[in-house]
Amino acid sequence: MAASHPTSRCLLGAAGSFLAVLAASCSVPGGARTIPDEAGVGPVIAVGGGGTPEEIPAVALELARERRHSEPAVVVVPHASSREDRGVASARMWDAAGAGSTEILADDAETARAQLVNADVIWMGGGSQFRLLDHLEARGLVEVLREAHRRGAVIGGTSAGAAVLGSITISGSPDPAPYLAGSVERREGLGLIADAIVDQHFSERRREGRLLTALFEGGARRGFGIPERTALVFDSGEARVIGASAVVLIDASRAEAGALQGESAAPGAGLYVTLARPGETCLLGSAGTSSAHGSIGH
Repeated sequence: MAASHPTSRCLLGAAGSFLAVLAASCSVPGGARTIPDEAGVGPVIAVGGGGTPEEIPAVALELARERRHSEPAVVVVPHASSREDRGVASARMWDAAGAGSTEILADDAETARAQLVNADVIWMGGGSQFRLLDHLEARGLVEVLREAHRRGAVIGGTSAGAAVLGSITISGSPDPAPYLAGSVERREGLGLIADAIVDQHFSERRREGRLLTALFEGGARRGFGIPERTALVFDSGEARVIGASAVVLIDASRAEAGALQGESAAPGAGLYVTLARPGETCLLGSAGTSSAHGSIGH
């Protein structure tokens, strides 16, 4: 049983979200999750890289089973990687976790589209987030993934596969100097976590400045900094932490416009930061809503 933690203070605005939005705080007696009557929009799982603990695929498969898929079909999307054996280790992980079937996404568009349409769980591996987006866009698979999300499939990824889940995807190799206008490479993401930027390997690679810089430059009002071997599970308007470490959640909906000027940063203001530890859950409220939630998932 996980240890009980103090209530988290969460200030996470959302507008036009693919996620089911809860506008007010609530408590869940005994730590039980509330499962919607209808499958609706599927859960999203973002892992910070550095290996995926067994708990994470187990949670993903259980979420798929809750949506009446007794033997979940998993499709691994390995195209962030340039390795010849890309996807093989990930497929073995899902087989070991108890998936009903596991396939690696085909390179040709027609076969890949059919695989995604029939998938209960879609998992994107690590590598280069821009390489992954290039592959999906070139084959017309971005909207196929979004439709899978809308019909209730569980979609997630680790490292680069997590970075593409937000509405904006950021990158930089090497990591850019923080707090400099235009220093962070960015492009449109899949938007499965709406109005948001997901950054991975967060504490290990000290990416606080990268995420803050991207948020101050606008285009997304929520930031999620996820360390390695740790996941955020987005489901039914909540973000739940599982795995090894605490996650940084940033509400930038009140951030001052023009916080970055020219080549240097002016003092920024209006960011609200939550540190959520494993076992804790934060509500994703409507824009400007302050929501408090105790820890669940015990």
